[in-house]
Amino acid sequence: MSTPTQSKRDLIMSTAKILFIEKGFRGTTIASISEAAGIAKGSVYSYFSSKLDIVQALFLQADEKSQQMVDQLLENSQQKGVLFLEEYLIQEFQEALNERSFIQVFLSEEMAVMDASVMTVIQECRINYHFSQQKVLRHAYGESITPWLYDIVSLVNGLLQEYMIYLTLDDANFSIQRCAKLLAFCLDSSINTLRTSTIEPLLTKDNFPLTQGIDNSEQQRHQALQLLDNIKQEAQDMNTDQKNQVVETAMLIASELENAEINTILVRALIANLRPYAELNVYRRKLADALDVELI
Repeated sequence: MSTPTQSKRDLIMSTAKILFIEKGFRGTTIASISEAAGIAKGSVYSYFSSKLDIVQALFLQADEKSQQMVDQLLENSQQKGVLFLEEYLIQEFQEALNERSFIQVFLSEEMAVMDASVMTVIQECRINYHFSQQKVLRHAYGESITPWLYDIVSLVNGLLQEYMIYLTLDDANFSIQRCAKLLAFCLDSSINTLRTSTIEPLLTKDNFPLTQGIDNSEQQRHQALQLLDNIKQEAQDMNTDQKNQVVETAMLIASELENAEINTILVRALIANLRPYAELNVYRRKLADALDVELI
């Protein structure tokens, strides 16, 4: 349940989003946002220092929603390979259509007003989006695509973004289902060709432009420890034997994370020990993703 503070913040964001769509970024003021939301102007400033601050929050909100949608698809879909890729693309196209008006605002001349802080947030969202797509592709095709994963995600993004522009900016009149089927077929052919080729990958973890100079190891460990806390919390509702087994496994993984070099084979096996507990499936998958190990 949202707290009053969260509710007021969300109201400001949703109101600002509507006004950005109706009047554009330049045509919207803090005063107009406060009036439309029925909130004192000073109250708006207690949550956001400027319009750009609200824009940052809206981008981060969209990023979180995107990651949640991917996690739900990974949890609920029974498909693999090209059929799973098609499901994912349909979901992405549908969300782009749902947000078409907002996308049109910030893919227009409005982008010229974005300052460095907003561009930093957009860069963060791009990185998160890339790694979400890595999860999608690993689920669809397994670990055999790992050497070309960064290149394949870039191929997915190139096609996906171009057709999204057709749908959102150019108002293209074609079925998103047909579009997803075509793109999934093209990408599947490329992926299968790469898997059986001798061509060397162009992009790797070491030279990927979006993450050059960024050390993600501590962030990954921190995220993993948070997930382990969630797992231990979920275990409290299990019977005594199950709870003890789950908590012990979580503690063993946490202990391994304290080492400078993580034994990925051991961690992968420990995460696999949690497989019998269906209520932990989401946490298992996120934990494997956070530590960059195969889910078995």
